[in-house]
Amino acid sequence: MELTENKAPSYLQDEDGFARLLNDWGDRLLRLCTLYLKDVHLAEDAVQETLLKAWRNADKFRGEGSELTWITRIAINVCKSYLRSPWKRRHAPAEELEALFSSTDDPQVDDTLPRAILALSRPYREVIILYYYQELKAREIAEVLHVDVSTVTARLSRARKMLREALKGWYYDE
Repeated sequence: MELTENKAPSYLQDEDGFARLLNDWGDRLLRLCTLYLKDVHLAEDAVQETLLKAWRNADKFRGEGSELTWITRIAINVCKSYLRSPWKRRHAPAEELEALFSSTDDPQVDDTLPRAILALSRPYREVIILYYYQELKAREIAEVLHVDVSTVTARLSRARKMLREALKGWYYDE
């Protein structure tokens, strides 16, 4: 079987490629990294690193999946490396979580749902974020996380059940 040529979008290979990446994916990646890392400032750094890695390694994009799944996978890997760092383990995530939701002084803003999502363990938080916030399909999430589609659907089901229990009395009238 013959190897396929690089399928990287041509704009990634020119001088303005980084700015285009930032424009196309910046907001979406910032939301993903913020929810993943629970720290806005660390998420901004993760987005920059993600975009830089994507731009520098555009020639390695094989085109087997969409550009969205490729760049999302890079972002998740960057976030995981940040979470494994010794610096991150020494700092209290509770303070970062409070800062994430105290950025607004509007008493009308209800942050119950985001707090419940962030309280989920990583595998369940990942699938909820990718499915509902990044609007990826189960097949695309499976590509990003390198798991079977059945694993993704099972995690989604369990995460929904956990959220239903955590949000009982807030949203669900059970």
